[in-house]
Amino acid sequence: MKRTDFFIRLTTAVLFLAVLCYIGVYVYNALLHSYETMDAMRYTVEQTFPSQGYIVRSETVITDSGLVVLPIAREGEKVASGQAIIVEYMSSAALETASEIRELRLMIAHLESSSSAAAAESVRLSNVMDLSKAVQGGDLSRLDELAINIEASIFSGTSSQAVDLPAMKARLEMLEARSSGIRMIYAPESGTFSQVVDGFEHISPDALVDIMPAQLSALFASPSYVSSSGKLVTEFKWYYAALMDAADALRLSEGRQIALQFSGAFHALMDMQVERVSRRDGDECVVLFSSTRSIHELTQFRQLRADVIFGSVSGIRVPKEAIHLDDNGTIFIYLQTGVRAERVNVEILIESGDSYLVRDGAESGTALRVGSTIIVKANNLFDGKIVA
Repeated sequence: MKRTDFFIRLTTAVLFLAVLCYIGVYVYNALLHSYETMDAMRYTVEQTFPSQGYIVRSETVITDSGLVVLPIAREGEKVASGQAIIVEYMSSAALETASEIRELRLMIAHLESSSSAAAAESVRLSNVMDLSKAVQGGDLSRLDELAINIEASIFSGTSSQAVDLPAMKARLEMLEARSSGIRMIYAPESGTFSQVVDGFEHISPDALVDIMPAQLSALFASPSYVSSSGKLVTEFKWYYAALMDAADALRLSEGRQIALQFSGAFHALMDMQVERVSRRDGDECVVLFSSTRSIHELTQFRQLRADVIFGSVSGIRVPKEAIHLDDNGTIFIYLQTGVRAERVNVEILIESGDSYLVRDGAESGTALRVGSTIIVKANNLFDGKIVA
């Protein structure tokens, strides 16, 4: 019995060692003969510098009387001098009456236009889509009107017994006859209307001449007068005063057109002109950009972030592990040409994550082209070695 146990244990140990040796040989061969390639492809990498700054415009604040006001001009709407832009209510009762009048007018209009079930369903769907677009786009100026439109379209789908149209019209006539305590406010000059007043409207573009980083931050440290009536942006040209790393800022030249990718609350790619680059203050500079486009989209914003797109670099993408360096400091890679490895010297243009962009061989006069086979990983490589 003891002899049988001994042979079983011996056999088990021999089998275990055999398996272990097999695994060891497999791993050794895998490491010794590891071979990995990739096709050469052309990539473009943008060179960007981060910035954070403030929007500055020529703005006129509409005087706040302290009464209840309701803008009738839309956010970002271009208005003419003398155009009615705000309704001012002398009392809360006047506001309630005006609100009911407006609501009744919208409901009556919807009820009269939606004469059929199909038309009513179409109107309801259109109103819901309008409300969804306004919420997604951040346009809060028409939310009350859109909500009323939805309510009216729901009423239009009910029976004539549930909605007494003549009674609604009679109620409207009575309210209009006795309405009072309302005053219109007109635009003192032409411009772009905004209901958002943040207290920095007094900061004009002239205040940014030769401004330093510390001065820019102090300028926007505390707001001044704030009005609930709104403001007018009186010029189309606007400015973005950006704090940037000095080393990046000093690479920009005045008069140059630069693309800025704004992010956060305002997301857009815009071409802007470099107006001025301030003197260096430690590690920072102020760069003043300007534009005459899209002012109506920016009326609600003051402080923004943007990536300044300085330029772009195009080349062949090569993984870092495919890069080699000889004793003379020459950088090269290996290509698989037919069945052999071919050494090709390369020029690194820019680092991009775990890769480099190198100059295309069509430009540098080497064999590296789009579609070439780059040897990423192999053992004991040398020029002319048979690899396949």
